[in-house]
Amino acid sequence: MPHFRYRAVTPAGELVAGEVEAPSREEVIRRIEYLGHMTIEAEVATTGMLSRGGARAGKAPRPREVTIFLRQLALLVGAGLTLELALQTLGEDATKALAWFVGAIRSAISAGDSFADALERHPTIIEPAHVAMVRAGEASGKLDVVLRAIVEDRTRRQMLAERISAAIRYPLFLIGSALVVLMFFLIYVVPQFEPVFKDLGGRLNAGAALVVAASTWLRGNLDLSLGISIALILGIWLVSSRPGAKSRAAAALASLPGIAGLAGDRRTARIIGALGLLIENGVALPTALKILRNIVVEPRYAAAAERVYEQVRNGRRFADALAETELLPPLAVRMLRVGDDMGDLALIARHAAEFYEHKFGIGLDRLMGAIGPVAIIIVSVVVGALIVSIMTGLLSITELAT
Repeated sequence: MPHFRYRAVTPAGELVAGEVEAPSREEVIRRIEYLGHMTIEAEVATTGMLSRGGARAGKAPRPREVTIFLRQLALLVGAGLTLELALQTLGEDATKALAWFVGAIRSAISAGDSFADALERHPTIIEPAHVAMVRAGEASGKLDVVLRAIVEDRTRRQMLAERISAAIRYPLFLIGSALVVLMFFLIYVVPQFEPVFKDLGGRLNAGAALVVAASTWLRGNLDLSLGISIALILGIWLVSSRPGAKSRAAAALASLPGIAGLAGDRRTARIIGALGLLIENGVALPTALKILRNIVVEPRYAAAAERVYEQVRNGRRFADALAETELLPPLAVRMLRVGDDMGDLALIARHAAEFYEHKFGIGLDRLMGAIGPVAIIIVSVVVGALIVSIMTGLLSITELAT
């Protein structure tokens, strides 16, 4: 569908401009006139600023910036400001990336879209579950309440992500430091002893011979080694920057022993938390289950979510449909069944999500508490083995001299 760039004048005399997706120019003019504006210009845009994927030239706003924006928007809307005026106020005092995002939303709303429709154009910035909540909030007239719930959910998830990042940062630092020390040792230290070791010939012990051979190979193929290292770093960066590849890598990592249980607790907390948040803010259960399919990234769990959605849509009880899949662990299913029987599924889901988040946090602390000492031991063994190999070689020279 083509994109049109337009300019119009509001009844108050304010000039508005933006881009909108529409089947024809006449449809664009009709939407503008429906809002009470007078069209000045409506032409086909060469590039769609409001493309379906929300793509644009430049950097997207950071998640923390978006969370702060939504919090401020909730305060302004709760204080009685209209949505358009609140967006205009926030857009005037924002970073470049966030100002673009706010301007894109304002343009879509001015063209006749709802706030939820405008947010839906940016799935990489606002996830589908939150868009559904905004849609329900607009329908019920409780947009500020829904926005505060979204901010609370985003804040909790960002804190959890920061906790995970902080937990793995120390072991990665130890491993990186060990690699740097190893490279320095092989490139600069070992060559200082190499002329002495050559005099020993075949009488050099196996450890020292291995170290010397590794040093010789590394210095002879330094460009290749650096190229492989840079390619590996770029590959990791590309994987982390692409949502699809990042999800597949996370799914593969989650299958490793010792991590699978933690990944299951985190996935359970995310699914139950999203379900409770959607239902609590006015989203119907079948619609909430449909949205959950977009949250689950692992294929087999996504298929399980699809089966639950289809059965509930066909009239089956939610807890019974859920119990026949492996989407959630048995304890979580029992907790949700209690909520379903009580008629307060949202409340029980919130408590269940908090339980699994707490369980995940304890497991993460235990895992990182074990990984830290293990990483230190490995680094110590590697560095110690290198030193011992060199020292035994030097001792061999001393013994031959005597």
